[in-house]
Amino acid sequence: MLKALKRRVKKAAFINTPKIRRRYFWTDYTKIIQNKIAKENPDLVLIYSMDLPYSVLEKITSFSKTAIFYVDMQVPNEDKLIRYAQLVDHLFITNKAQIPQLKTKGIKDPIFCMQGCDDEAHTITPTKDRKWASDVAFIGRPIPEITDYRINLFNLLNKHYDLKVWGANWQDIGFTCLKEDIYPKEYAKICYASKIILGCDKNFEMECYFSNRTWITLGCGGFLLTNYVPGLETIFTKGVHLEWYHNLEECLDLIDYYLKNEIKRKKIALAGFEFVHSNRTYDIVMDEIISRIEKNHDSP
Repeated sequence: MLKALKRRVKKAAFINTPKIRRRYFWTDYTKIIQNKIAKENPDLVLIYSMDLPYSVLEKITSFSKTAIFYVDMQVPNEDKLIRYAQLVDHLFITNKAQIPQLKTKGIKDPIFCMQGCDDEAHTITPTKDRKWASDVAFIGRPIPEITDYRINLFNLLNKHYDLKVWGANWQDIGFTCLKEDIYPKEYAKICYASKIILGCDKNFEMECYFSNRTWITLGCGGFLLTNYVPGLETIFTKGVHLEWYHNLEECLDLIDYYLKNEIKRKKIALAGFEFVHSNRTYDIVMDEIISRIEKNHDSP
């Protein structure tokens, strides 16, 4: 995403807050971050999630425009986000449902902005190594909001299909964790070698909210079967770019169907790949964010 930002603006500097915090744990690392920002004297500080310490944000708003790209989702919105968002000039969020609630909390103009894929890192990566292959693969971590649902689904899948689960801590709840950290090239190999990549997000009710794994999976050429959320049909076409299910039974039926229909499955995977790389790369995301900020800045 940083590369995309650098291609969009004249100059961009990256401040790695977690790294600075670890390196300067013995002192007030917030002053170091603040001094780095002041030295750059930027027109805009774009904050990913809430990585910037609040005390630093309070100080830099006096000399720089600020924006947050908040890609997570909490129900209800956590107080920390509200406090941050009340300070910045622009808040971009990845669902539509919470925009009215944010406005009632004094957030001036919360903006819906979807994530995307990296045009270079997230692409089709052929592999003959069978360790990446399976009928169904899930890439992700257990999260409290939906762990029980995922366990039920995975237990059902385990009885009927070759299921592989990739990501940390699955062994704690009874599944084999094949690899804890999945890097882009490995993600792409899983998408290439697996017949079906399963999506199972933490909220099925939030309008237009879904994990960035949706964009990444399609960007890597994987066939994605994911849970439906309201508004998904306004972004993708069912059975053209990907496939979705509403409940466990439908999920199993669709897995059966697409495992038996390889040609159709591969056609959908290719169409999804082409759609994402044409419509939702990080370059497009960054252009959308910066263009919106520039438009608001130029408005009287």
